[in-house]
Amino acid sequence: MARDKSHMESVEKWAEFVKTAPRERWKNYVTVLINSQYKKADEFYDRLKKTKEGKEILERLKEERIKRK
Repeated sequence: MARDKSHMESVEKWAEFVKTAPRERWKNYVTVLINSQYKKADEFYDRLKKTKEGKEILERLKEERIKRK
């Protein structure tokens, strides 16, 4: 997917802000973003658990994760 010029400008502007501003100024923005990603993932897993196929998929993922340890 191609991004437009304004998107890249926004990314560059944010990167410059993070480089130059004290952490206390941008930390809350990042915290909100990360927490929202965790919330969406939890909501997705909850929906997945409600189906037979979803339960099977989650069980396989859990088993694979255990094997890697």
